[in-house]
Amino acid sequence: MWENLGNMMDVVKKIQQNVDMIQEQLKQERIEVTSGDVIKIVVNGQQEIVTIELNTQYLKPENIALLQDLLVATVNNALNKSRELNQLAMSKLAGDLNLPKIPGLF
Repeated sequence: MWENLGNMMDVVKKIQQNVDMIQEQLKQERIEVTSGDVIKIVVNGQQEIVTIELNTQYLKPENIALLQDLLVATVNNALNKSRELNQLAMSKLAGDLNLPKIPGLF
């Protein structure tokens, strides 16, 4: 019985190392999303905003509402793409480790 516990702990340790490695890789990934030539958002694979660039040509009082709407939409789009990348990486890891599909695990 104790032997199985030791083997299980080794498996858990291996899974954690692989998850840590994937998380570090995702942190280095860059996803760029634009709203035409108005806004460019860059996020990493961990849903962290890396940069926001605004085209200064549109920085005028009459464009404030448009810029606000575009900024929200562009950030949400970038974060969605980052989540998809993260989910894909975790699903691949689960498949590589022959883990059963448990909703919410990865």
